[in-house]
Amino acid sequence: MATKTESVQVGMVNGVDVKALNGTIEAVKGNPAIAQATFAVESVLERGFQARAKTGPVTLGGGALAGRTKTFRFEGDHPPELLGQDQGPTAVETLLAALGACVSSGFTTYGAALDIPVERVRMDLTGYIDLQGMFGLPAPGVVRPGYERIHAKIYVRSRAPRAELEKLKEMAEGLSPVKDSLRAVAYTSELIVEN
Repeated sequence: MATKTESVQVGMVNGVDVKALNGTIEAVKGNPAIAQATFAVESVLERGFQARAKTGPVTLGGGALAGRTKTFRFEGDHPPELLGQDQGPTAVETLLAALGACVSSGFTTYGAALDIPVERVRMDLTGYIDLQGMFGLPAPGVVRPGYERIHAKIYVRSRAPRAELEKLKEMAEGLSPVKDSLRAVAYTSELIVEN
């Protein structure tokens, strides 16, 4: 078996097929273009703040993924105090959920690669936001409309030494696509008017 400083070569660790993980890494090293991916979601606002969304096609290396055979759905709304009907989570709560899912899965993935056992990861995330920003108050641009900060408490159940888990935390957060996307991200849009 590999030491903690080397990659594990085969087997299942943390529910991850290490042979498949290593095969994917080697394939990307040999042809970085296959790592170019797109994800899509269609979101429809029905009324008020009630939005329903569903996943769209995923591409990898320019081609559709044969393994994605289902469409997944999301719902969103606001609580009554924020002018909604409380039919789903707010978009900023969904963002926290995505961050938690992404960082947590980093623990299992990188733990598998380094043979660090992870039994369970639970994240309690709190986002701090000043809602004046979304109302353009006291004037547009004075208060950011997004989160001012996010704090996460990460609970990890593992028999690994704390130093290894600290390294794993650094990797899980530092290599998280969702966490990375929360920094200043280029954003473009287009308006399509339907009659």
